[in-house]
Amino acid sequence: MRVALVVAGPYPALRGSQVLVSHLAEGLGQRGHAVHLVTYGAGSAVPSGPRAARVARDIALTWRLWRTVRQHAIDVIHAHNYEAALAGLMVARLTRRPLVYHGHNAFHDELPTYFSSRPVRRLARRLGRLLDAHVPRRADFCIAVSDDLGETLRRAGVRPEGLACIAPAGAPRELEAEPVPAASSGLVCYAGNLDGYQNLDFLLRSFARVRARVAGARLVVLTHADAKAEAARLRGRAPGVDVVAAMTYDEVRARLEMADVAVCPRTERSGFPMKLLNYMAAGKAIVACAGSAKGLHDGVTGRVVPDHDERAFACAIADLLENAPERARLGAAARRAVEDRSPWNTVLDRIETIYGSVLAAQAPPTRVLQAARPT
Repeated sequence: MRVALVVAGPYPALRGSQVLVSHLAEGLGQRGHAVHLVTYGAGSAVPSGPRAARVARDIALTWRLWRTVRQHAIDVIHAHNYEAALAGLMVARLTRRPLVYHGHNAFHDELPTYFSSRPVRRLARRLGRLLDAHVPRRADFCIAVSDDLGETLRRAGVRPEGLACIAPAGAPRELEAEPVPAASSGLVCYAGNLDGYQNLDFLLRSFARVRARVAGARLVVLTHADAKAEAARLRGRAPGVDVVAAMTYDEVRARLEMADVAVCPRTERSGFPMKLLNYMAAGKAIVACAGSAKGLHDGVTGRVVPDHDERAFACAIADLLENAPERARLGAAARRAVEDRSPWNTVLDRIETIYGSVLAAQAPPTRVLQAARPT
């Protein structure tokens, strides 16, 4: 089968959407499918959020997708997130190819976080709800990364028979390295982008509470190399905090290995933080807010605290910094929870089934038989 995986962003990049797309591309390719990645391209740094510069990128992305579909006789367009979905919808209608929309979060949750003015945030939320209601249901099939997002899409009019909730799973590549025990250093690590929905101001306020209790505690905010403006805003905001721009996965892993505790402060419930899978694969004790604690069980594979509760978040971190045996227990349990390879194979199985169903709905039988053969 010939598949176009579409993401409106630079590629490769150390961001959740691109990481998931890279895992899917590798997994589908290993199963014999011809996978074509359609992205902004390498080194094409564009800040996140609604910006004029992204419009030109998205127009180029649409053209690139149309050319890829025509030149490589693509069978299925698989678009991730909204800008890619809009490009995919245009090309799918022009070329009569089926479109699978892969939602990573609800737009009405994310869009307001790029603005500081309350009236503008309210307007952004309304616009996000409008897009949530009209973009996904126009695809031939929708995939949601969480049950919360799946429920949002159902309420927005996506047919239940055209929707599947498929949570990401640990890809084999991420599990190749065994966790490396680190000497206790009082280091707390956040690894991810610096966009507003990540709730990093909450993290910094919470960490100030941690420092008041554990004087030698340090926080490293590990992000991608293109986040210069956001990194500059965070630097110097609180003592004991460092912002590091990572260039490679090896650097991310090395920094994470040195940490005692890994954190996920975001509270929006529709997405699935890919960083949690990285934390678990690294065997780290994790503290997460309830909204983002996908796959974590409080007291078993991590510490899960109520959303927006700075005191509870800080206490959970400080408790773990002061209790090495508990850190080791939670980290080992987190690693065991992602070591099974069958969930990742199930993810690929379900996506292949979806491809087959959308092709069967659009194409005559002979076309389906041809498309089903790996190329």
